[in-house]
Amino acid sequence: MRIKEIILASLLISSCGGTKNFTILPELTLENQQANKLIVDRKPDYGINGRDGCVIMGEISMIITELENRKSVRGKVFDSEKKEPLINAKLKLTIEQNGSERTSEIYSDANGIYNTDLFGELKKMEVEYIAYRTLKIDFAKQ
Repeated sequence: MRIKEIILASLLISSCGGTKNFTILPELTLENQQANKLIVDRKPDYGINGRDGCVIMGEISMIITELENRKSVRGKVFDSEKKEPLINAKLKLTIEQNGSERTSEIYSDANGIYNTDLFGELKKMEVEYIAYRTLKIDFAKQ
């Protein structure tokens, strides 16, 4: 009986490791320039050799069309593979103001567009969407 359990477990583990052979990585464009270096943990670290195994999560990409002195931000969030807008994606903004940091949340609209004025300097941004890996951006890497 124990041998059957081991064989079954081995089959399940090996099948999960090979369910997806490639991953579409997130992309970041900042004011018409490629800015992938600002993405924290761009390559997935789960699964075997960067493959997501049995956990299938989409990747979020983002265009920041305007980042005016880090005082306002405008752009679009979308699915990295299908290029479809992510409706109502949550953007968590870390803003420095008078020497202290605070977090603010905004959401993308029906076209994946977001837009807000900031009271302070934008330091970090995280984009969350159900069934997608969180996109983390650190503007200090600029």
